[in-house]
Amino acid sequence: MNLRHHTVPALSLIAALTLTACGGDSSADDGQGEQAGGETVSITDAQGRTVEVPVDAEVVVTTDWSVARTLSDLGVELDGVPASNTALPEDLSEYDGGDVPTLGTVVEPDYEAINELEPDVIIIGSRTGTPEVLAEMEKISPVVIDMSVRFEESSEQIPATQERVVQLGSIFGKEAEAQELMDDLTTQIEEVGTQAADSGETALFVQVSGGTASAYGPGSRFGIVYDAFGYAPTDAPVDDEGSHGQEISQEFFSEYNPGVLLVLDRAAAIGSDEAPALEVLDNDLVNSTDAATNDKIHVVDGFSWYIATAAPSSIKQMIDDMKATL
Repeated sequence: MNLRHHTVPALSLIAALTLTACGGDSSADDGQGEQAGGETVSITDAQGRTVEVPVDAEVVVTTDWSVARTLSDLGVELDGVPASNTALPEDLSEYDGGDVPTLGTVVEPDYEAINELEPDVIIIGSRTGTPEVLAEMEKISPVVIDMSVRFEESSEQIPATQERVVQLGSIFGKEAEAQELMDDLTTQIEEVGTQAADSGETALFVQVSGGTASAYGPGSRFGIVYDAFGYAPTDAPVDDEGSHGQEISQEFFSEYNPGVLLVLDRAAAIGSDEAPALEVLDNDLVNSTDAATNDKIHVVDGFSWYIATAAPSSIKQMIDDMKATL
């Protein structure tokens, strides 16, 4: 693990956010203690386990891009990360050149590669944040934590993300910086939400994959568009329980006529060679909508909305995507 005190990406994000708030104590940090190896921080993870994590451990790896991006935002470079099928964002360029070992995918960890690094701390999360993966990782390292961000309602997404970001910061002595980042992002979200609500526009969020579109409404996986960013949903009856949304026809767009259409191109996000989202949606029915007429069809950043949703830089990108619709 390399603590990059002078890292350009971390400083750039902090400067971009024009931080003003002071970080305080967080419930995410349950206290500090001592182990034989030195200072520890007590972390309650996504699986309900309370784990004593060594502060500034020598070798730290992760299987989750939200964790990697969060720590990059805080100036911490990891010793192993997941592989990516697409070019990484500029702020993660340190992981795009092959100098840092890759440890399988965000779905299937390479346990042998992880074991070779002899990590002091393994941070799992998202799709690898399961009891089965945890059990395998505990065979490799004495300290394994699940930093998945989980929530029942999309209105809980930002508070749940803040809790995890601050926890991760506390492990590396950067709790105050983490709190500042999230406090400022929360303020920006509120500002965008007010503008979106005042616009009077209705919005629809769709994911395009395999040539088909799926719609998401309030409370869904992408319900943050409505619950936090303030857009009113269309009056479409969307059955979007779970993470896959409701598959919709092209007629759906003209029938419910969104004023703003937000599009996630899943194929581009995962590096698939399927037809691009805008190509799938380029037809008379979609082009008849108010969103198309007023040039308010926006493709959102796939890495931030789909791959690494729970990191400060990802939330900042979401904010920028939403600002582009106003």
